[in-house]
Amino acid sequence: MKEIARELESMEPSGVMVDLLLGVDVESLTDDQKLTLLIVTRKVMAALHYVELSLVRGIEDTAEIAMAVHDPEQSVVRQKEYSDVLDRLPQCAELLRRGEIDPRRLKTIDDRVVHLTDPELVAQVDETLAEVAPGLTRTQLARRATKAVAEANPLGYDQRRLKAREDRRVEFTPLPDGMAQLSIILPAIDARQAYDLLTQDARALVKDDRTTDQKRADAFLDRFLGYGVDRTVQVHVTIPVETLMGLTEDPGLLDGYGPIAADSARELAMHGPWRGILLDNRRHADAMTTHKYRADTRTREFIKVRDGGTCTAPGCTTPIQELDHTTPWPVGKTTATQLKGYCAHHHHLKHRDYTATLDEDGTLHWHTPQGRHYTTQPHQY
Repeated sequence: MKEIARELESMEPSGVMVDLLLGVDVESLTDDQKLTLLIVTRKVMAALHYVELSLVRGIEDTAEIAMAVHDPEQSVVRQKEYSDVLDRLPQCAELLRRGEIDPRRLKTIDDRVVHLTDPELVAQVDETLAEVAPGLTRTQLARRATKAVAEANPLGYDQRRLKAREDRRVEFTPLPDGMAQLSIILPAIDARQAYDLLTQDARALVKDDRTTDQKRADAFLDRFLGYGVDRTVQVHVTIPVETLMGLTEDPGLLDGYGPIAADSARELAMHGPWRGILLDNRRHADAMTTHKYRADTRTREFIKVRDGGTCTAPGCTTPIQELDHTTPWPVGKTTATQLKGYCAHHHHLKHRDYTATLDEDGTLHWHTPQGRHYTTQPHQY
């Protein structure tokens, strides 16, 4: 269909787009046209969500709304309260109206500024995140928002952390087919250590047809019932030396979680071995001290730290599982410069029909089978 071109992806949502989406014959489209319309659909849905929040905010009678849309009134009340986000985060809300972020990402930001009582601090966070939000996944945005709030109000961030500890709990939820869900909310450091401990237990089990998730669940039962094997786990936290010395309150970075309060990072640093990371002028990891590991192990550790612990494919937040030469070996050398960290899935994609190239500044370029181009930037500390 001639009228479906990639230019639609950069246009603001409009009624013309809605008409196009409702009248299209999906089966007649090429894969590239389907991808374009998927992007357009998400932009339109975001814009309509903005309109919905505006309408809910403008109607005072929540009972009237509830009856009209067949929702519980309490749900409508919560939505009406949340609609204040359009005033609270005007720049990020404008991104929603233009379809540049989806409703979940706006809610992710709002969840992290809701306890900031100073409107100027909220505005500061709103401006900071509006510049980067369109290019981030929800998980990446959550971490960036947590960091932005911590930097805007370090003392308040730590007070909220202490308050949040009071919400730690275990919940039981029945599921179909004789199953149930047991969930626990803990301080991030404790939860990360517990998860890594269960992962170690799972890897130590005999190889069989169980998945890692199944083994981790079985390992939890073994430990809870008292049959586990004691293990020591290593948790990585990255902390600026100025924060370590108490000169600033910039948050630390807990591997697999994201920013944590400066006091928590300092406390954790007091109980483990240290390695120094040298940053370049763009605050990207450039080198690591060499006193602990052999070269091969040290290189692997450095790459994980340099890449922020997560897969470097566009939009992926899975922990690094495998390393890969950006330029195939033996032309590409086995060095930290050439090696990038990926999850197993994206590593396999790269060797199938996706390609990746690397700039001198660490920018990674991915090219897809549809001829689309995406980039990821080096992790910034």
